[in-house]
Amino acid sequence: MKYLSKLIFMFFVFAVSLFLFGQSIPEISAVTTTATSLQASTFPILYLQVGNYTINTLHGYSSEMDSGKVRESITPLDTKKAFTVKIMQNESKIKKLEYKLRDISNSKIIEKDSLSAFDTEKKYRTALIKINQTLDSSVEYGFQITLTTSYSKKIHFYTRIKYYGSDFFLKEKLDFVNNFHNATFGKGDFNISPYLEANTNDDSTFANVNIHSSKSLITWKKLNPKKLTEVIPTIREINIETSAISLDYYVQAETDSGLETYHVKEFYRVRYSGNRIYLLAFNRRMESFFDPNLISLKRSEFKIGVSNETDLDITASESNDKFAFVRNGSLWYYDLKSHKLTSVFSFAQNSKDYLRENYDQHNIKILKVSDNGNISFILYGYMNCGDYEGRVGILLYDYSAKDNRITERVYIPLTTTYQQLKEDLGDFSYVNDKNIFYFSLNNIVYAYNMSSKRYDILTEHASRDHFSMLEKAKCFIWSNADSNGKANQLTILDLDTSKKMTVKAPSGQSIVVIGTIDANLVYGFVKNKDIHESTTGDIIYPACRLVISDCKGNILRKYNVKNRYVTGATIEDNVIHLKRTQKKNGKFVSASDDTIMNQKNTKAKSFDLTTRITQRMLTEKYISLPAGYIIGNKPEVISTKCVMVTENTTLHLSNEEIANSIKYYIYAGGEISDSTTSAQKAIIMADNQMGAVMDSNSHIVWERGGKFISKQLSNINYPSDTSSSIKACTQMLLQAAQVTTTTSQLKGKSILSMLSNYLEQPVSLTGCTLDEVLYFVSGEKPVIGMLDTNHAVLITEYNSSTVAWMDPVTRHKSTVSITRAEKMFKDAGYKFVSYITN
Repeated sequence: MKYLSKLIFMFFVFAVSLFLFGQSIPEISAVTTTATSLQASTFPILYLQVGNYTINTLHGYSSEMDSGKVRESITPLDTKKAFTVKIMQNESKIKKLEYKLRDISNSKIIEKDSLSAFDTEKKYRTALIKINQTLDSSVEYGFQITLTTSYSKKIHFYTRIKYYGSDFFLKEKLDFVNNFHNATFGKGDFNISPYLEANTNDDSTFANVNIHSSKSLITWKKLNPKKLTEVIPTIREINIETSAISLDYYVQAETDSGLETYHVKEFYRVRYSGNRIYLLAFNRRMESFFDPNLISLKRSEFKIGVSNETDLDITASESNDKFAFVRNGSLWYYDLKSHKLTSVFSFAQNSKDYLRENYDQHNIKILKVSDNGNISFILYGYMNCGDYEGRVGILLYDYSAKDNRITERVYIPLTTTYQQLKEDLGDFSYVNDKNIFYFSLNNIVYAYNMSSKRYDILTEHASRDHFSMLEKAKCFIWSNADSNGKANQLTILDLDTSKKMTVKAPSGQSIVVIGTIDANLVYGFVKNKDIHESTTGDIIYPACRLVISDCKGNILRKYNVKNRYVTGATIEDNVIHLKRTQKKNGKFVSASDDTIMNQKNTKAKSFDLTTRITQRMLTEKYISLPAGYIIGNKPEVISTKCVMVTENTTLHLSNEEIANSIKYYIYAGGEISDSTTSAQKAIIMADNQMGAVMDSNSHIVWERGGKFISKQLSNINYPSDTSSSIKACTQMLLQAAQVTTTTSQLKGKSILSMLSNYLEQPVSLTGCTLDEVLYFVSGEKPVIGMLDTNHAVLITEYNSSTVAWMDPVTRHKSTVSITRAEKMFKDAGYKFVSYITN
């Protein structure tokens, strides 16, 4: 009985304690009340050594990536096919190294091995890797290095491998870049003057310096910066003659405001020919670190400093007494009433670990700032530290001003790079009060209900002509375009209410989205009978009338001119520039362009970027505050805590959805500068920027300076039926792609549509120059060129002075000078077709 009474008493105490403890548990237990600071970076950093040069700083990923998509660097190999891996371990202890060499064209592993014995060289652990597989010269391969830590964590690093059996003059190119860089800091006796092309007196900023700037500006004038980090070259692109090399480092300088820190990136494009180096391009971009201590009390302005940025995503509350902005990949928030400045989110944890914590492959978008100071924002890209260190994805956060805490709402993991993600993520995302998160990714628009954990796809064709957004009006607009591009309905979605309204096209017509102007929508109507394919396969939508309306469907203005059709439009500020055609004898021909003026909202911004020029620092930028507001003294600076989330916030998107369309990325200046769904537009942009083009399937589409000096394609024969030069050239191009067919079997209204029945990725190159399309011939792919509307030829050969093509009309090869050929194709409208993959 004694033991029984003790047992009953203990049970009673347990029950009472459980009851009291239960009363203290909040009803919603998805998020705990524990708040912590962001964990510091832990990953190692890799460098590669080729010959006597240490090159290519590599950052690690937590999950495996498509090695063909990671274009951070390229590692050139000579006949030894060997290089050294240099591991800066940092907080990790490395136990094993594995590597995989892949054929990018089919993603197959062609060699792999592992190493567990490392040497020690100063602060590095090193390992020698020697490739045994036979490599094709001048072909890119994907290379993955996986390090395993003492805690069995795997960290993945990526570069590309390119092999040359002959000298590709790496030492000469790297020596030149190193000497030029040192000379800008006043070191060595290297003279940079002969390599400059100074043609301007614009020495107004340190933010963007290039080969056309003055020598004085390139050598830093009176700034005298001091380097904080090592300068390790990264090879972005390399060919036997040309190479693209970048430098990434941090400096400090004494300015009129005090000691400031800067992130500096240099980009060089060089050519080695005739035993000498030519500097084709040089660019140095510089960004100040935001420092609250440098806020201007005299002018009541936030100093941003030297910068190329134009808006910093400055977002104010409706009451205009609170605002947030993004600087150096960090989010800041200022309350004018409380005079508090808050570091809402930053990977930089006030340490000197510049390479990891300030690694700039991420960014932040502010979705909204409420009158109570709460902020919704997304962080996207590579995660420098914390729970998601080494991952790439999108994180939706809420900031509570009252609690000074941020809470994770959604995490979307992705197997891509920041460089591609910044192009694939739509310009505008939104969260409404119904817990619905709207965002677009790779031309797909999603509506994710965070309460039910379900998402809907609003449209899969969120490209120009089919989708637009009105940020000011908080609306998405899209058409129900089918695979042929025809759409009979436009949907306007109010993001706050989630209510939709539709605009329908008249019978026999399609509707196309032109764009937005201020807070209004521009769309057009096209007669279905007027939609047509050009000879090379481009789909033309000649709009017979345009409409400007608001998001409620109210028509504000109409545009239609007799026998004038709008085939394209660009919108700049309050002007719509129209590209037009007209009908003559039943066919569309070019017509003069036109413009539409729209009344612009001229309401002044309460918070805006302004510039100030000083003799020492030249042009610097500041955030101006509302007129009449006086800061008075330095604001109190506080940092947020992160609320620990116990529920699963992960949203997995289908890989099939994400990769549903081909996209072309322009690589220039060491990063992706732009993207488009048009191969020819991408090539033209890359040529202008001295860059390269890669598609979303990891194919190298085009590369400035990447073609051979001469090329001759053989074993292509004329078909028996050459009555149609267009069909004959199409059949001969298919021959070269190892496709057997006859001209009578070819079906389609255009060259592109005929090729699409046999090839995986044919492309229209209309608008590209002859020199640009010869890159395809260099890569063993003939090009169909039009000499006039009905006369097609197949370009199969070129050298430094001539071009040759097969002509089905004469059944003979024609060889003409490059100058004459360029004029012939230009006069015909630069109409070309080839293919990327077969």
